[in-house]
Amino acid sequence: MGSPDGSVIEQPLTLEERCENARHCKESLGLGAIPALIDGLDDSAERAYEAWPDRMVLIDEEGRVAWRSKPGPFGFDVVEFKAAIQRELQRVRALTEIQ
Repeated sequence: MGSPDGSVIEQPLTLEERCENARHCKESLGLGAIPALIDGLDDSAERAYEAWPDRMVLIDEEGRVAWRSKPGPFGFDVVEFKAAIQRELQRVRALTEIQ
């Protein structure tokens, strides 16, 4: 698979390789400041949140999908993702104030 910087990303065979692929993609997309979690080789998170083929997914504190990007890596919109994070933080603050 090609990456945003034109290099080829091979299917990882180990968790270490998967982490290295994720690091490379984060750097290529300028996402260094955004924390990321890496799915295990069993792809359990992908199956649970339908993240295939590549997606950025924001999960709320109840474990629900609060926002999902278009398929990536070229459908990723970092500005849109940041806005979704801000909306979710505002929602959580509003709920906290009510309680």
